[in-house]
Amino acid sequence: MKARLLIASALAAVSVLGTVGVAEAQSRNRVSIAQEGYRNDVAGRQTGYRQRMVINQRGERQYVTVIQDGARNGTTVGQQGRYNEAHVDQYGRDNDAVVGQQGRNNYATSVQTGRRNISGISQMGANNTAVTDQYGSNNAAGVIQVGNGQNARVTQTGSGNVTLVIQGDH
Repeated sequence: MKARLLIASALAAVSVLGTVGVAEAQSRNRVSIAQEGYRNDVAGRQTGYRQRMVINQRGERQYVTVIQDGARNGTTVGQQGRYNEAHVDQYGRDNDAVVGQQGRNNYATSVQTGRRNISGISQMGANNTAVTDQYGSNNAAGVIQVGNGQNARVTQTGSGNVTLVIQGDH
């Protein structure tokens, strides 16, 4: 009985100390991912404080989802190949988000809510589609599409608003 109590107490202490380490790591955030090959998928969520996330993919049938909740935000997604798809959601504070896609059948969406904002989507190749939404604060959004089938939709709501959309052929 004493051995079980001792083991349970030790596990509880390790679990509490581990939680402190996780909380501390969460407040600093940062992730960097590079993938190469076929059917690359990445999904990342950061909730904490100084977030940042960099994802690079090369290959075919690539998919990225990034969700960041509060504070310094970040995100940079680079995709090269065919059938690229990227979704970025950011909710509060200093935001940013850059998505660059090169290849065929690109699709990118970026949603930002609150504070400094900025978004950028660049698509080089065929069948481009870009959607960017921003809702509050200093805003700015840019979409550059070169290739066939371009399509861009930008929605901005409060504060500084600026939009630049450039579309053209090679």
